[in-house]
Amino acid sequence: MIIGGTYIITRHNEYLLHYIHISVNQRFDLFSKPYTLMSLPGILYQTWRAFLCFLSVIIFILGAIFIVLQQVLIKTIVRFSPHYTKVLLDSSKKSFILLLITIFRINSRNTKIRLTVPKELNEKQAVIPESKDHNVLVKTVLDKQSIMIANHQIYTDWVYLWWLSYTSNLGGSVYILLKKSLSYIPLLGYGMKNYEFIFLSRKWQEDQITLHNQLNEIDRNGRGLGRLNGMIPEWTTPEGKFIWTDKSLQSGNIHEAGTKWPYQLILFPEGTNLSANTRKKSIKYAEKINKQPFNNVLLPHVTGLYTIIKSLTSCKYLYDVTIAYSGVDRHEYAQDIYTMKKVFLEGKSPQCIDIHINLVKTEDIPLKNVDEFSDWLFKRWEIKDQLLENYYDNDGVFYKDEEKSNVISGIYDCCCSSKEYLQILFVPCLTLWVVLQAFIKWVFK
Repeated sequence: MIIGGTYIITRHNEYLLHYIHISVNQRFDLFSKPYTLMSLPGILYQTWRAFLCFLSVIIFILGAIFIVLQQVLIKTIVRFSPHYTKVLLDSSKKSFILLLITIFRINSRNTKIRLTVPKELNEKQAVIPESKDHNVLVKTVLDKQSIMIANHQIYTDWVYLWWLSYTSNLGGSVYILLKKSLSYIPLLGYGMKNYEFIFLSRKWQEDQITLHNQLNEIDRNGRGLGRLNGMIPEWTTPEGKFIWTDKSLQSGNIHEAGTKWPYQLILFPEGTNLSANTRKKSIKYAEKINKQPFNNVLLPHVTGLYTIIKSLTSCKYLYDVTIAYSGVDRHEYAQDIYTMKKVFLEGKSPQCIDIHINLVKTEDIPLKNVDEFSDWLFKRWEIKDQLLENYYDNDGVFYKDEEKSNVISGIYDCCCSSKEYLQILFVPCLTLWVVLQAFIKWVFK
């Protein structure tokens, strides 16, 4: 049952199709083409999409509950050891992204991700694997202490960037910035707090304290000098800021002193996704600060990113990512085309998600003052805007001639291993099986 469920969701749908007496080839004809709603194929297609949506919701809810229960057990049983608590919670964090990948795999089975990187970067960090076998799980090598910034197109951009981190075995080491209101969501809010995600209120007076404390915590652990290595802040300011010194060693509570903990902070400096409304606001803001507005991206927010890079002294690299979606034309907005309703209920998902990656050494980023950094960041966004211009001009690719442009690309499935699918789906499938058995007994008793 579990194995069959896995393949229903991830690859071929043979088991399900056996029960409804439709061949695999017929499945692609029947469930992949747009039909009129009132035709028999159209009705079957809509029924199929509704089933997948229902299945996704059930799997997500059950999976999320199980992950939160894991967190509770971890924090209860191993609370005496911050080190092991962190290791196990990071494993739980990885499970969460695997759950999300599974959900997207159910509903967007044919979606591919194309990674494009400069050849120089690929030689250093092997972002594009040598193997061209796209049927195997892609493995990349990103730096274990880094920042990833990107333009924001749709609400689920971060899922694909998190998948990219996962391919470098950093899925459990990801940190993201979220609206503070999301921390109050039942169940999920509690889980995300345990993952030490950074929640911001968008009031700088409050957010700068939050950023200072959490970023310094991440950085200290990254350097092997944080709480996970037996260190504590020397004191706390009246405003609530933690002050660290190298003399803050908490004697008698050192576990593997010197262990450098990996992290990858993913954020969108634009603050929100590109839409008709946000673009108007960005244009007005550009006029206010005497900057030229961009055609394909919003103006980035400077202060937050400046604070982040200055705080993470252990970070050597910043990955500058540009995201584009197939099926989106110039002057259209991806968020209008790939809404949650269209993806999950109508089956309209992008055929290809293009991710262009540039590498910047943090030592090359001007951090003496905000003005210098602001100029640097706007220049990065000019490059990003031009990349998207190229994307629209070249029929959905960043470079027409990769050899001349000195870049390399590869197309891959947004997926995880079969073993990991089984791990994620075990509890939801088992629960559904038990409920189904109980329902059958109740009906036929």
